[in-house]
Amino acid sequence: MKKFVAAIAIITSIMASCQSDDKKYTTVDSTIMSEQQGDYKAPDECFTYKDKDGGTASLVIYGTGSNKVLGKLNYILAGKDRNDGQFYGFMKGDTIIVDYKFESEGVFSNRQVVWLRQGDKILEGYGDVYEANGNVKFKNIKKLTFGKSIIFEKTDCK
Repeated sequence: MKKFVAAIAIITSIMASCQSDDKKYTTVDSTIMSEQQGDYKAPDECFTYKDKDGGTASLVIYGTGSNKVLGKLNYILAGKDRNDGQFYGFMKGDTIIVDYKFESEGVFSNRQVVWLRQGDKILEGYGDVYEANGNVKFKNIKKLTFGKSIIFEKTDCK
C-alpha cells in the first residue's frame, strides 16, 4: 500500500511539472487589488499612447513588491468602445503579465494583457487567445507579437 501511495505522489508531481505553458504564467491573487483599491499610493510609473487618429491609452503602474504589480489602464481608441479598468499581476524579467478587469459600454469583462518593457517604452503583446469561464487568455505567451500596435511611452505621473 505504501508503494501505491508513493507512486501516486510521484505521478502527481510529474503531471504538475508538465503543465501547459499557460498555467506556468498564473497571476497573483486578486486580493491585492481589493486591498489597494481606493487607497492607491503615488504611482511608480505612468505611460501614455497616442495614435494618428487621435486615440489614446494610459497605463499607471503601482508596484507592490516581490515583482507583483497592479494599476489602472484605459483605452479610448477611434472606432472602438472605451475601456476603463484595473489590473493585477506580476513581472517576470522584462515581461509584465496581468489580468485586466474593465468596463466597456456598461459591460464588465476580464482579459489577460502582456507587456514587454524596453527602456522607457512598454509594448503591448498580441496573439492567439481563448476564452474560459468568461476570461480571455493568451494561448501561448511565448508566441506573442510585441511592438506592432500599442507602444506606451513613459510620462510624468500627474
